[in-house]
Amino acid sequence: MGTICVIIAVLVTIFTLMFGQYNDMDLNLALMYTDIKFQMTFLVSTLIVFALGIFTGVMLMLSSFFDAANRYNKLKKQYDKTSLGTDEADEKIKLLENKIKTLEAALNKAMGK
Repeated sequence: MGTICVIIAVLVTIFTLMFGQYNDMDLNLALMYTDIKFQMTFLVSTLIVFALGIFTGVMLMLSSFFDAANRYNKLKKQYDKTSLGTDEADEKIKLLENKIKTLEAALNKAMGK
Protein backbone atom coordinates (compact mmCIF):
# COMPACT_ATOMS: atom_id res chain seq x y z
CA MET A 1 0.00 0.00 0.00
CA GLY A 2 2.90 2.32 0.72
CA THR A 3 4.30 1.97 -2.80
CA ILE A 4 0.89 2.85 -4.25
CA CYS A 5 0.91 6.07 -2.20
CA VAL A 6 4.38 6.95 -3.48
CA ILE A 7 3.33 6.28 -7.09
CA ILE A 8 0.24 8.51 -6.68
CA ALA A 9 2.40 11.25 -5.13
CA VAL A 10 4.84 11.10 -8.06
CA LEU A 11 2.00 11.21 -10.60
CA VAL A 12 0.42 14.24 -8.89
CA THR A 13 3.80 15.99 -8.86
CA ILE A 14 4.29 15.29 -12.58
CA PHE A 15 0.78 16.59 -13.32
CA THR A 16 1.48 19.76 -11.33
CA LEU A 17 4.69 20.35 -13.24
CA MET A 18 2.94 19.79 -16.57
CA PHE A 19 0.07 22.03 -15.52
CA GLY A 20 2.28 25.02 -14.86
CA GLN A 21 4.76 24.47 -17.66
CA TYR A 22 3.31 26.80 -20.30
CA ASN A 23 1.78 29.62 -18.28
CA ASP A 24 1.94 33.00 -19.99
CA MET A 25 1.27 36.43 -18.54
CA ASP A 26 -2.51 36.30 -19.14
CA LEU A 27 -2.78 33.09 -17.12
CA ASN A 28 -4.03 31.11 -20.08
CA LEU A 29 -3.13 27.66 -18.91
CA ALA A 30 -2.35 24.81 -21.25
CA LEU A 31 -1.51 21.23 -20.50
CA MET A 32 1.73 20.17 -22.11
CA TYR A 33 1.48 17.71 -25.02
CA THR A 34 -2.29 18.27 -25.32
CA ASP A 35 -4.60 20.80 -26.97
CA ILE A 36 -6.40 21.58 -23.71
CA LYS A 37 -6.33 25.31 -22.92
CA PHE A 38 -8.36 27.27 -20.40
CA GLN A 39 -8.22 30.55 -18.52
CA MET A 40 -7.88 30.77 -14.80
CA THR A 41 -7.01 33.47 -12.29
CA PHE A 42 -3.67 33.42 -10.57
CA LEU A 43 -5.32 32.83 -7.19
CA VAL A 44 -7.17 29.72 -8.37
CA SER A 45 -4.09 28.26 -10.05
CA THR A 46 -2.04 28.93 -6.91
CA LEU A 47 -4.66 27.25 -4.74
CA ILE A 48 -4.77 24.23 -7.06
CA VAL A 49 -1.00 23.82 -6.92
CA PHE A 50 -1.07 24.28 -3.11
CA ALA A 51 -3.83 21.66 -2.71
CA LEU A 52 -1.96 19.21 -4.94
CA GLY A 53 1.17 19.78 -2.87
CA ILE A 54 -0.74 19.05 0.35
CA PHE A 55 -2.24 15.93 -1.25
CA THR A 56 1.21 14.76 -2.35
CA GLY A 57 2.58 15.28 1.16
CA VAL A 58 -0.30 13.31 2.66
CA MET A 59 0.32 10.46 0.21
CA LEU A 60 4.01 10.35 1.13
CA MET A 61 3.16 10.34 4.84
CA LEU A 62 0.61 7.56 4.31
CA SER A 63 3.32 5.58 2.58
CA SER A 64 5.57 5.75 5.63
CA PHE A 65 2.58 5.07 7.90
CA PHE A 66 1.72 1.86 6.05
CA ASP A 67 5.36 0.76 6.12
CA ALA A 68 5.52 1.34 9.87
CA ALA A 69 2.24 -0.53 10.37
CA ASN A 70 3.59 -3.51 8.41
CA ARG A 71 6.77 -3.57 10.49
CA TYR A 72 4.70 -3.35 13.70
CA ASN A 73 2.50 -6.27 12.64
CA LYS A 74 5.55 -8.40 11.77
CA LEU A 75 7.14 -7.67 15.15
CA LYS A 76 3.85 -8.41 16.92
CA LYS A 77 3.55 -11.79 15.17
CA GLN A 78 7.16 -12.61 16.02
CA TYR A 79 6.59 -11.67 19.66
CA ASP A 80 3.43 -13.80 19.80
CA LYS A 81 5.35 -16.78 18.41
CA THR A 82 8.16 -16.43 20.95
CA SER A 83 5.77 -15.91 23.85
CA LEU A 84 3.85 -19.04 22.86
CA GLY A 85 7.13 -20.94 22.84
CA THR A 86 7.98 -19.82 26.38
CA ASP A 87 4.48 -20.63 27.61
CA GLU A 88 4.77 -24.14 26.20
CA ALA A 89 8.19 -24.55 27.79
CA ASP A 90 6.81 -23.50 31.19
CA GLU A 91 3.97 -25.99 30.85
CA LYS A 92 6.41 -28.77 29.95
CA ILE A 93 8.55 -27.96 32.99
CA LYS A 94 5.50 -28.08 35.30
CA LEU A 95 4.41 -31.37 33.75
CA LEU A 96 7.86 -32.89 34.30
CA GLU A 97 7.95 -31.62 37.89
CA ASN A 98 4.56 -33.25 38.55
CA LYS A 99 5.81 -36.52 37.05
CA ILE A 100 8.91 -36.41 39.26
CA LYS A 101 6.75 -35.79 42.34
CA THR A 102 4.51 -38.71 41.38
CA LEU A 103 7.50 -40.99 40.85
CA GLU A 104 9.06 -39.92 44.17
CA ALA A 105 5.80 -40.61 45.97
CA ALA A 106 5.57 -44.04 44.30
CA LEU A 107 9.23 -44.77 45.18
CA ASN A 108 8.71 -43.76 48.81
CA LYS A 109 5.56 -45.88 48.98
CA ALA A 110 7.39 -48.83 47.42
CA MET A 111 10.36 -48.48 49.80
CA GLY A 112 8.06 -48.18 52.81
CA LYS A 113 6.50 -51.62 52.17
